[in-house]
Amino acid sequence: MADDLGLSRGGIQDRIKRLRRDGLIREAQQAAQENYTPDIDGIALSIDAKPRVRVRAYNVSVTKDLPVRRVLAIGDTHWKPGQGVEHMRWIGRYAAESRPDNVVHIGDALDMESCEFHSAAGSASQMNRPSFQDEISAGEDALEAYHSEIGLGEVPHDVIYGNHEYRVERLEELAPNLAGTLTLQRDQLFARYRWKTTPYRHWLFFEGVGFIHVPISIMGKPIGGRYPENIIGNQATHSIVFGHTHRNNNITVPKIGINNSITITNLGSAMPHGYVPSYAEGCTTGLTYGIHELRLRGGRVESDKFVSMLELEERYA
Repeated sequence: MADDLGLSRGGIQDRIKRLRRDGLIREAQQAAQENYTPDIDGIALSIDAKPRVRVRAYNVSVTKDLPVRRVLAIGDTHWKPGQGVEHMRWIGRYAAESRPDNVVHIGDALDMESCEFHSAAGSASQMNRPSFQDEISAGEDALEAYHSEIGLGEVPHDVIYGNHEYRVERLEELAPNLAGTLTLQRDQLFARYRWKTTPYRHWLFFEGVGFIHVPISIMGKPIGGRYPENIIGNQATHSIVFGHTHRNNNITVPKIGINNSITITNLGSAMPHGYVPSYAEGCTTGLTYGIHELRLRGGRVESDKFVSMLELEERYA
């Protein structure tokens, strides 16, 4: 055919391309005259402007339609013989008045000095430790004071064991003849008051927010330091509520994505105001004393209301 027309094969292909291009231009001009701009899969096309991509951002963490859960969060208490339990009565009354959806104790509820391994064998410190039964009794007194203000089962209660409760497992591991006997008494203490327990190093989730006594590093150690919230926030993929350091703090950590972030909340302690554990005497402390009323929504701590132990005392003592 190319020979019959006196054209080369390449020339015919060039003419076909021009015809196709001219046809597309005419179609575009006709669409412009009709004031018609198609929108295909979010891509807007026009004759005189460059293509624009329309992105509809959706972030569940800022969606107001998601459910809200109110959690009364209690930091480390370190119940031990002789500590006093009046502050637990104040916390119980606050829980009864505020009626949260859940109450969560972040761990180290019990001090468990009777099971510690820091004191040298046969030393005066070891000889002066309270007995295991005395510590269980101290926990009983604390829970009894707390539940004198809020009835059993009125609100779901959880406790996440901390490293101090975990001392019991460590002792049983070194003394196989005690295996199962001490942990049973510890677990039964909370069961009598209808508190669910979560093992040390394990997570408890509410509305996508993870509760744990202290996050564990890749080396299997608790993440600590002066500002552990920054370290945890850099490594975490979800919002976290924790304790362990006895210093209250709450930060928002930005993440890559559209309006994306997580929250890291340190509950501090719920010990009596001014109390410093014997192992922390002389250390840089800056301890805080109080409880937290948290609003959880869409995987973040939406708000954190800190109520100091002094405020509880002024309100209820």
